[in-house]
Amino acid sequence: MEQQEEGSVKHVLIWLAILYLLTGCGFKDIDKRYLVMAVGVDKSDIKDKPYRVSLKLAIPTSQIRPGQSNTFHLISDDAPTITEAVRHLKSKVDKELDFSQNKMIVFGTKIGEERLNKETIDWFLRRSEIQGIAFMAIGDPTAEQVLNVRPKSERLPADSMLMSFDQEGTESSFIVTEFLFDYHRRLSEKGLDPYLPVIRPLKETYLIDRVAVFDKEKIKAVLNPEETRIFNELSKKIRNFDIETKKENVQFALNVTSFGYSYRFDERNPSSPKLMMDVRIKGITEESKQTFYNSQWGRYKEVAETEAAKRYRHVLEKLQSLGVDPIGFGLRYRATHYHGDEDWEKWKAIYPRLEWNIKVNIDLIGSGGIK
Repeated sequence: MEQQEEGSVKHVLIWLAILYLLTGCGFKDIDKRYLVMAVGVDKSDIKDKPYRVSLKLAIPTSQIRPGQSNTFHLISDDAPTITEAVRHLKSKVDKELDFSQNKMIVFGTKIGEERLNKETIDWFLRRSEIQGIAFMAIGDPTAEQVLNVRPKSERLPADSMLMSFDQEGTESSFIVTEFLFDYHRRLSEKGLDPYLPVIRPLKETYLIDRVAVFDKEKIKAVLNPEETRIFNELSKKIRNFDIETKKENVQFALNVTSFGYSYRFDERNPSSPKLMMDVRIKGITEESKQTFYNSQWGRYKEVAETEAAKRYRHVLEKLQSLGVDPIGFGLRYRATHYHGDEDWEKWKAIYPRLEWNIKVNIDLIGSGGIK
């Protein structure tokens, strides 16, 4: 009996210890926290405080209604480091800052043009609450202006940006997505350079139709919307986009339902290395100035194939001229050769001279018309 009583006392003490830990000073109720939904980092105008950090905080409400102007609170601070800025921002609010729900990180254009490397994103990588699958983007002109936009359709703070990038809402061939973990990998991976989508604030919404390509340190160029769409096709192998063909009396738009490509390196002539790319496309004519139903589709197919090959060659040659490789051709080259650093040095010599031999095969599966 004494042993049983002694055992029950031990169990009670253990449960009391667990309850004490759960209700200790380290735990705070949800109503005593601010949920940080998005983080923005800009270059400050203060010399000894180079970072301007902005936090988009969710304000708890009993009812969630689209377009509520008071659903978020934006706070900003200038500091020598991101860590110090966040520490000082805590003095501007009455609740604890909780980063566990943050899935959006926006850097201002000036930060990207000067330096956006491992040192810049170090705080985000070390902070345990911030997930590696958080989306990253460039805010043009500033991240603070992007975070301050109040879309009328937004139900939760930063919800419209998240729905744009994770494609749970809109699905656009112009929107390129990038994650924190992948951007970090590209900063050190030989043969694979970083890129980030560019968000431009409008009056009550965002425009996301451009992509910034980087070397390992900063922005090299921002692609225009058409180049961004082609870049998205090559880097993500997306579907459901359109190809417009304009040549002489032929003008039509092809709705692509299936897209894929493969490529190989041809080094038989060392003075003229080539990349042989085969692109496979299936689609339906979506809009046309000609009647397709009783026409010979072969002629239109050939014109579309020629124009599509030009589109891809233009973007690949532009990336090549910039000295960046966000598609990852260099990574494939390293993976298919077996001499380590020697192959990497060889690729750096080959890439500027690489010729693009692109062959497009379009399967026109429908005219899109009704007889």
